[in-house]
Amino acid sequence: MRARFEQVADALFVGVTIAAGAVAVLAPVRLHGFVLGGTACGGGGNEQRCTGIARQLSLVEVSPRAWGYVVGGALCILLAAAALLLRRQRAARIVLAASVLCVVFFGLVQTVRIDAKLGPSGGGTYGRADEDWGAFLSPALLDLRRDALRRYAGTRTEPGGPLYDREQILDSFSVREQDGWRFLYLAIVIAFFAAGLENVRRVARLPSVAIVTTATGGLVLWAIVVDKAQSCEPGASDCYDGLVTIFAIAAALVGWTAYLIGLFLGVLVGRVSGRGRNGTT
Repeated sequence: MRARFEQVADALFVGVTIAAGAVAVLAPVRLHGFVLGGTACGGGGNEQRCTGIARQLSLVEVSPRAWGYVVGGALCILLAAAALLLRRQRAARIVLAASVLCVVFFGLVQTVRIDAKLGPSGGGTYGRADEDWGAFLSPALLDLRRDALRRYAGTRTEPGGPLYDREQILDSFSVREQDGWRFLYLAIVIAFFAAGLENVRRVARLPSVAIVTTATGGLVLWAIVVDKAQSCEPGASDCYDGLVTIFAIAAALVGWTAYLIGLFLGVLVGRVSGRGRNGTT
């Protein structure tokens, strides 16, 4: 049973890491990552007229920092290939698995921080300060505003209509995710749990313990990262700092409770079945 689990886990780690690495290499370059948007307006009250502005970009077009995903993905592919070649070298596999986990976790932290800035999902824009969009998004948003100012400032919203007001040209922004970002985020999360399982199973003796530990521990760690990335305005009434972590811990406790109950019932059924066979004999 354990030998079979080891074979499957080896193949899973290598396959998932290579696939996730390929997504990290290609998605930031080949797919649209975000749509940056906002409005340019002129006039006020009933006479106000607005024009929607949107720009669809790949991740590397949004920020040169996205090339870090490409480099990280290529590194994961190389580490997974090395693990495949050195599959009989236990010490080397441990080092390689730990290295992949470190790379993926760093990518997860950065991705969660960026993802926390996205939105609003229900339409409209966020009226936050430019620097609060973060180092990844701010330069592209400011560039969008500069282009909009060159295009609209001093012109009319429509024939006979009010002039565009510089103060109302992209005074707030929206950033909405596209397939490139979704695929990248998903690949990083899957690689995180796969690398976690590869590391945990080196310590845990039972395959089931390794799986439950990876699922629950990874969930709690991911939730902590998400909570740390959230920022609440002072005095905000809708701030739920730490709530994601609390839910994750509760889910982990439920998972461990279900596992231990199942383990106990399995042992109990095994003993009853053993006594029945002995009585029959």
